[in-house]
Amino acid sequence: MSPEPRIAWRQSTLRIIRVHPPHGAPYDQHTVRRAPAHDPVRARAVVAGLPTVAAVAEELGPVLRRHTGHPQHVGDLDHVTVGCWGDVVQICDPAFGEDGVLSTNLDDVFDTQVEAHPEARITAVCEMYSAESYGKYLAHVPGQPRLSADGWHDQYVTGDPAQLLRAVGIDPDAPGAEYPGTDQGDPFVGIEYLNLLARGLHSVFSRENLTVSVFRVTRTEDVRDSLAEAWFRD
Repeated sequence: MSPEPRIAWRQSTLRIIRVHPPHGAPYDQHTVRRAPAHDPVRARAVVAGLPTVAAVAEELGPVLRRHTGHPQHVGDLDHVTVGCWGDVVQICDPAFGEDGVLSTNLDDVFDTQVEAHPEARITAVCEMYSAESYGKYLAHVPGQPRLSADGWHDQYVTGDPAQLLRAVGIDPDAPGAEYPGTDQGDPFVGIEYLNLLARGLHSVFSRENLTVSVFRVTRTEDVRDSLAEAWFRD
């Protein structure tokens, strides 16, 4: 019997967040406890519509968002979580994982979300950590060019991060709205930047009470192949 494939990554963050109008105020560690309750019925509709999901095999018990984590075993790669809190939808799926070289899985799912929900602010992150780390960050603001940033050691950015902030009424030079730059002064996009567009919810607060639905799903052959390319090593 051949050994079970090994998960190649030690840690990961894989998340798409949609913020629908009217785009409320950002959450922080205090106000997040007043967020609307999770809507499991809506979550079922969201997961059923994902291009990475062939079918929902089982709905598991809801959990706190802060208790979800990195896939540890092969079976975890078929677990998808969805949180629906008022005007905010969060989707976490191992099928969003990629290394930017052999696998580039996040873009197609992100573009599908933008096409289906053009009125929403949509942000996405894929961070994969092992001996080295890879990151990809995507953002859509209605009426603005798409923003993309990714890389291993250096980051390649397409789009204007400051323009997207101004489009949502944020002064990119105001305290708390700055985002890091490299030594060369080029823009650097990360979780802190995505938070400015996503009501602060790309960060997971230590004492938050946000709940998510957990689904065990089946995949098409193409998605299974993409998962293998992204997650397994010989």
